[in-house]
Amino acid sequence: MTPGQHGDGATRAQRPLRIGLIGCGNIGQIHADGLRKMSEDGEIVAVGAADPSEASRTAAARNCPFEYLSDDARRVVDDADIDAVMITSPTSTHRDLVLSVLASGKALFCEKPLAPTLGVVRELCAAVATATRPAQVGFHSRFHPIVNRIYGLVDSKELGAPMAYTLRDDQYWPTGAVVPGHSSWRSQRDQAGGGALLEHSIHAADLVCWLFGPAVRVSASTRAVFGYDVEDVAAVTVEHTSGVVGNILSVFNGVRGREERRFEVFFENGAVEATTDFIVGAAEDSYLVQRPDAAPERPDLGALREEFFTMLALPRRDFVFYTYPADRHWVQCVQAGDPARPGFDDALRAHELVDAAYRSAVTGSIVTP
Repeated sequence: MTPGQHGDGATRAQRPLRIGLIGCGNIGQIHADGLRKMSEDGEIVAVGAADPSEASRTAAARNCPFEYLSDDARRVVDDADIDAVMITSPTSTHRDLVLSVLASGKALFCEKPLAPTLGVVRELCAAVATATRPAQVGFHSRFHPIVNRIYGLVDSKELGAPMAYTLRDDQYWPTGAVVPGHSSWRSQRDQAGGGALLEHSIHAADLVCWLFGPAVRVSASTRAVFGYDVEDVAAVTVEHTSGVVGNILSVFNGVRGREERRFEVFFENGAVEATTDFIVGAAEDSYLVQRPDAAPERPDLGALREEFFTMLALPRRDFVFYTYPADRHWVQCVQAGDPARPGFDDALRAHELVDAAYRSAVTGSIVTP
């Protein structure tokens, strides 16, 4: 069983899990769609959703019929009828919300990044470590079937030991000046803490630490081509505890609608080339394995997805984003009282890699996380 999976036979509570959502922007609306699906299946009750923006609340409500909407996050946190809270608000708001939810004794889901600075991330991780309810972080890339297939090759050593990797992670600039109508806090350092590397490629940092172990040496360069006070290009070289070395290239560009991760992993006796997106069945998806003296293997991606979703015991296939299996895993863990993965300790390793990259970019030296 990989860390992105949940075992069969999870104990169900007597009533569906009652969930509150804080943050109704773009990502909150995507999670709301998953909550609606689980609500339709009798797995949860979507109780309340909070956001200071009426337009955002209305948009989230179109995706999921919550029992109430509020402009005050405290109403959700303090609601004794809510068992668990999903935090999908801007990064700068996470600290106070996470600590409030933990103090309430509720189970917790928090979107990535956890916070704009590593010091706050460590504070939150320490607080979660003493909590009694499951807490999960929104690294939904771990629930991608192609990524899990690569994890299986690393774990089984079927192709020998992993040696090196290269990962290119690019996306359109998620800010209003590039995408009209989009929120713009991600291009502001005081709100986001960082640009392409922290806001987008924290997913990539999580994946490489999951696959190859924590980073031990990091060097990086960054650029701010669009003129914001956060980077839109980051090139990072990483050495992991396993000895694996790799390169991450993170880019925010002006190609509206583009979002792609290209991942190549080199083993002693093989190589893997994979392309993924956050959308199920994305046109970009590809997976190729090369072995010595053998024709390249290109498995049927539809069959690969179906095999993985069946293993997760997902009751439906009408979901668009990999947030749904990640959210459902969290719900199952909360119901069963099991630790939820990826957890805050996983997020800490990813944040440490990113923070080391930023320090290296400033100093021009190799940095130890």
